[in-house]
Amino acid sequence: MKPFVKFGLITGLAVGIWNLSCFSIASWLNSSFSIGIPSARLRAYSGLFGVVVLLVGIYAGMKSIKRQNDGTLTYKQAVTTGIGISVITALIAGTFAFIYCTVINPGYTDYMVQDAQKALLAAHKSPDEINQQLAQARRQFSTTSQVMQALIGQSVVGSVCSLIIGIFTKTKK
Repeated sequence: MKPFVKFGLITGLAVGIWNLSCFSIASWLNSSFSIGIPSARLRAYSGLFGVVVLLVGIYAGMKSIKRQNDGTLTYKQAVTTGIGISVITALIAGTFAFIYCTVINPGYTDYMVQDAQKALLAAHKSPDEINQQLAQARRQFSTTSQVMQALIGQSVVGSVCSLIIGIFTKTKK
């Protein structure tokens, strides 16, 4: 198995499991202890840490290729490895998002919209603002949007970071 596939699978599973467990546990803690953090913010924080997991996977994959090549890694090899890991991770994260929104928590969109409604009412927004922002929240937290955010986010962020990480991991002349 090619190293970028191996690291892509490992990283994708780690990101997917992290995103599922972190949001679920954080939401449970938030509601159990009345912490009051909006669910959208919890979702954003769990997603950001998922990016950190992706970056670690990309770096580890590049280092593995470098070790395999007796300490030699070109910039092209580094970037290709990182993008490969990013794409595999994105596919797995998108699959996890789909499973979460359709099987594990089919009421996810409604839950997020209700949470947004509570926050908007607490902020004393006008009925027109509330309706407009709830429609936007429904689109943002739909299953399709969650899958697309995982696919695009992991691919784009991972690819851009691969360009940067590759500079530091390539063999210096």
